[in-house]
Amino acid sequence: MEIVKKILVLLGWFCLAGFVGFTIYFTYTQMEAVRCQSIVVFINPNSPRFMDEAEITEMIEKSGEPIIGHRLSAIDIEMLETKLTTFATLTNVEIYRKVEAKGWSFSGKLVIHVDERTPILRIKDAKEDYYLDREGVKIPVSSKYIERIMIASGTFPDETIKSNLLKMTDFVNKDDFWKAQIEQVLIQPNGELLLLPQVGDYLIEFGRPDDYELKFRNLKAVYQQGFKNFGWNKYKAISVKYQNQVVCTKK
Repeated sequence: MEIVKKILVLLGWFCLAGFVGFTIYFTYTQMEAVRCQSIVVFINPNSPRFMDEAEITEMIEKSGEPIIGHRLSAIDIEMLETKLTTFATLTNVEIYRKVEAKGWSFSGKLVIHVDERTPILRIKDAKEDYYLDREGVKIPVSSKYIERIMIASGTFPDETIKSNLLKMTDFVNKDDFWKAQIEQVLIQPNGELLLLPQVGDYLIEFGRPDDYELKFRNLKAVYQQGFKNFGWNKYKAISVKYQNQVVCTKK
């Protein structure tokens, strides 16, 4: 009897192992055969909306990679991520496959998470019109979305001017006082800047966009002292382009 019990126990374990193995094999084969039924796009809610979910879905569908109705496991995720990353508007692209089970049946979907680049400066003149983010990446303008930020007119004479102007712009955008004051920047051929304030009929000769924090500190002293005593319309130009100097030109 003892031998019979041992045999029955062993048979029970063999049956259990066989059932588990069959279940794993069945589940694996079923999941491998799952077809992609939909594309779901999530855009970071804190991102601008240069592109919407429908446009990103359309780009995926037109990528040349078989998606809807094809095996989920066969979709080339890396290729699709690379494809979306080539669009200047998008960054931090992440794509993954998702399988959902209902009983013994499975359905599949392609899930896409993206951020859209945040512009800090708009370059606009007779020849060009585009945004720049903190890294200096060009972002095409869109009729669907307008970012209310500082506008710069002109062209960059060199990359150093561009890099320093972006740093200066980021500084202005983070300062409530200067963000409310500076409306537009004119980029001169020699790399010097003219700032156009939102209040008052005067120009600010800023010079090249280096030492910008010191220049804004000196300029703020004029706002707090000179304008307080003489008003906004006393001057036609204020220059901070020279080191440790503020030169005001009266009308």
